[in-house]
Amino acid sequence: MKTSDLKKILKVFLTLQWAKELPRQGFIAMGFKRQEADSVAAHSWTTAMLVYFLGSEMKKNGVKINVDRAVKMAMFHDMAETIVGDVGTFVKGMAQGAFAPIEEEGLKWLVKDLPSNAEVIELVKEYMERKTLEARLCKVADNLDALAQAKGVPGARDALKYFKEVYHITKIPWHKQAVEMILKDEVEPERNWQKGKH
Repeated sequence: MKTSDLKKILKVFLTLQWAKELPRQGFIAMGFKRQEADSVAAHSWTTAMLVYFLGSEMKKNGVKINVDRAVKMAMFHDMAETIVGDVGTFVKGMAQGAFAPIEEEGLKWLVKDLPSNAEVIELVKEYMERKTLEARLCKVADNLDALAQAKGVPGARDALKYFKEVYHITKIPWHKQAVEMILKDEVEPERNWQKGKH
């Protein structure tokens, strides 16, 4: 690897460290305490993990999906927020798309010197347009991750209905089922390891 390319990659990597400390504003606006709101980096990580698990299962069941592309999309989908900050979903809705160009510009600034900048920009654009199955799967995971974070916080009670309002965007049949399972506590985190059970 050329030293100049390594430098460019490390520059973006070091900038992305800020996302670890950037709380997701939608949660703060709902009344979450700082320790209850996850960071943009934490959200991106769990979203990417969920995309991998769900996408792999879809592929195993005969669905034509590019899992690697979807995972990369999930990793990059909120990258711009490192530069422009996080704006909550409800505020973005009020702004009727006004933040999209700002986020796009922030992403371009962040990755402008990155050797793979074109791919990153293309994947984020695809995610925002929600036309491909990969983008819609990424939105399902984004939605489920936010729901899992919000569910246990009393201040978020009124906002939980939002998680049912995105099915028309994803058009993935089991999305609704997953939301209901989480809301109704039909699935709990794995805790048997604490009891020594297999």
